Amino acid sequence: MPLEDLKKKATELSIEFDENVSEDDLNTLVSQKEEELSSDLDYLRNKLKFFEEESKKAFNKRDIAMKDKKALSSKVQELEDKLKNAVDKEQLVKLQTEFEDLKKYKDEVERLKEEEELKKVDEVERTKIQFRKEMEKMQQQFNDIKTSLEKEKEEAISKEKDYQEMIKSLRGNKLESEIVIQATKYKAWSPNQIVALAKGFFTYDEQLNKYIHLVRDDKGKIVDEQSVEEFIKDYLGKEENENLVKGATTDSSFDTRTHQRADTTTKTNSKGKYKANDPQIIKEAGDKNLSPADWAEIKERMEVKQLKMREKK
Repeated sequence: MPLEDLKKKATELSIEFDENVSEDDLNTLVSQKEEELSSDLDYLRNKLKFFEEESKKAFNKRDIAMKDKKALSSKVQELEDKLKNAVDKEQLVKLQTEFEDLKKYKDEVERLKEEEELKKVDEVERTKIQFRKEMEKMQQQFNDIKTSLEKEKEEAISKEKDYQEMIKSLRGNKLESEIVIQATKYKAWSPNQIVALAKGFFTYDEQLNKYIHLVRDDKGKIVDEQSVEEFIKDYLGKEENENLVKGATTDSSFDTRTHQRADTTTKTNSKGKYKANDPQIIKEAGDKNLSPADWAEIKERMEVKQLKMREKK
């Protein structure tokens, strides 16, 4: 039997064991416990068998007594017949005395046999009741063990689920931190925005114990893998994302307007189209986990870029 199955069985039998126990030692513990339980059941079964045999003997004795009773009844009947036909008074008195003695003897024999029979029957019934109670007790113990194991299993599953959620959260936090580090390294305007935009591109690899980006071709086939740094570098290097990177635009008037500010949290971009205190900008910035000033600035850059692209066409 596999070690995991042995551990499960040992737990069901309430056997205490060390997690590092060997398969042979655990198998020996399980076998000993099963033999112990088996011997308890054998004792009860043997005891029940003994009283069943004694009961059978009592029933046999009862049958013999019934035969004696029948013989006595025949003798009594014979004496009664003789009394009816008797003429001699002395003989009649003698027969009458014999009849009374025989009748008393018959009644006493019947009484003793009935008492013995009832005694044996009661003993067997008591043994059956004791056996039934022992079986019910063992069944209750088994049910208690089963219930306890099921409760422990549910608790273990719940703890494992919480643990996995915690691990998942920690991994997610680590990924976000690494994206922020790489986005900062490659001069993103808002590393937090890059986190919101890029974290969905990564998959956790259990074997490598890290997040990677799976590169696929047009048919969806995996053709390469990228680390967080490699992906962020390529992502920010793409032309369509140049508005996310500092110094990517050549519009000097825009650079002057967007880079020279005293307080990024209160700036309103008074000369630009988008205002940091605009309710819509505030809402969109909150959805993207950015400050309103940063989001207004990004939208300005995006619009400038789109305008240049249209002019090139």
